[in-house]
Amino acid sequence: MRKLFALSAAALFVTPAFAVVTIATHQDPSGNGANPVFSVTGSAITGGWTQPGLTLQIPANSLTFNNVNMVANIARTGANSLGAGTVTYYTSDINNPIFQITLANGYIAEPFGLGGSYLVASGVVFSGSGLAGLTPITSTQFSFSFANPVIGANGNTYTASMTSSGDVVPEPATMTLLGLGVAAIAARKRKS
Repeated sequence: MRKLFALSAAALFVTPAFAVVTIATHQDPSGNGANPVFSVTGSAITGGWTQPGLTLQIPANSLTFNNVNMVANIARTGANSLGAGTVTYYTSDINNPIFQITLANGYIAEPFGLGGSYLVASGVVFSGSGLAGLTPITSTQFSFSFANPVIGANGNTYTASMTSSGDVVPEPATMTLLGLGVAAIAARKRKS
């Protein structure tokens, strides 16, 4: 009995294992430059999608949301440098996002050329109701891949797809149950 108690106590202090997973992703909802998702100017990257067609998948929680709206506002601080900003995905209430990306700074490669245009960022935090049970998420990163450029005098527009990933720590209760299961199996093997 003492051994089982010792194994159970040890199970409570199991170091959680991180798992790198895709947090959220979506395909390009537009598919053509006549209906852009992003506008890139010298001072900001703004974006939005309020039409049908944007399907946001959150594989980390096995969720799919159809006909999602998106709003983006990211400061541009230099030729390829980005400042702080947010990208918010929601269904009907922007104040209750399904998924939100908050970034401290980043990098944009444009204009469109070989290898394509893209946006990557650092100092990234994910939030939103679609991430319930996944916190904390560490080592977060995301990327927009721009396509279908329309080059204009005051800026460029693009369509875009997005992917994001991070390290997810299983919740403590799951880790405790897993540890207790291992302890019970070990105790049972010792009896036989």
